[in-house]
Amino acid sequence: MLNIIKEIKVNKLKYSLLLVIFFMLIYLFVMGIIIYLKKQEIKLVRQDIEIKRIEAEKIIAEIVKIKLNEKKVFEEQEELRIAKEKEFQEIQNQKNINNLTSKSWNTLTNYLWEVDTVFDPISDDSIKKFVTSNKSFNNKKYVPSWLVKISSEYVFDTKWWSQLLRSIANDSLQSMAKQFFTDYWEKIEVVSAYRSYDYQKWIKNWWCPDNLCAKAWYSEHQSWLAIDLWSASTNSYWKNNEKLQKYYKWLDENAHKYGFHNTYQKWLKIDWYEIEPWHWRYVWVDLATYLRNNNLTLAQYYK
Repeated sequence: MLNIIKEIKVNKLKYSLLLVIFFMLIYLFVMGIIIYLKKQEIKLVRQDIEIKRIEAEKIIAEIVKIKLNEKKVFEEQEELRIAKEKEFQEIQNQKNINNLTSKSWNTLTNYLWEVDTVFDPISDDSIKKFVTSNKSFNNKKYVPSWLVKISSEYVFDTKWWSQLLRSIANDSLQSMAKQFFTDYWEKIEVVSAYRSYDYQKWIKNWWCPDNLCAKAWYSEHQSWLAIDLWSASTNSYWKNNEKLQKYYKWLDENAHKYGFHNTYQKWLKIDWYEIEPWHWRYVWVDLATYLRNNNLTLAQYYK
């Protein structure tokens, strides 16, 4: 009897040891799985960090590319401005105006009598030149004469370089901005003025869709007569922004007096582009006033 009891105790001990070993194995197995999953999680986190690092490097590279492009545009504009100023100074320094070359004479008279230049929709030099998504400039690299910086006591240039505008348009912009400042004690902000063929091409390749941005060679900004004011964003953003609505109301009531027209205000089917409350084009006072009084856009006028 004692032997049987003793044997049972020994067996219980064996079973207990086996159970302990079994649970330890389960524990080790579970811990192994947890450690494996943690390693996998760490691996995924590291992969995600690496992907984000690569993406960040790409973004930084693109930003550097943009800044270099902006610097190039600025240098080109500054070089062009200096060349124009030098040309004008040379003309002024002539002692005998009768000895001016025909080219210099044309340049000088174009500046002094710019209001009498052609107003047809065909000539690249025309103040009323009509360009849209299917009508381009005749000369791909067209650049007019007499360009000036837009920043002043009443106009704020938001670009880090000095933006340029055709002299006659800038004179009107300055007069309009002075009146706006008198009414609101705020400057008119210009976010975009002249854009060259190459710069417009770069914008299109970078991000801007056809319904919002013109193709290079088809942009009003290449005329040196168009400006984007305050925020070149979306029509809905302007509609929902109380301050921008106040600005637009003032422009709608006054801009035509200074020769400026809101080119795109009646959607794609009419104006070839989406509504852009920020885009204003100098077309001379008579045409701007006619368009406003008759509720027409430039595209409707030339159809």
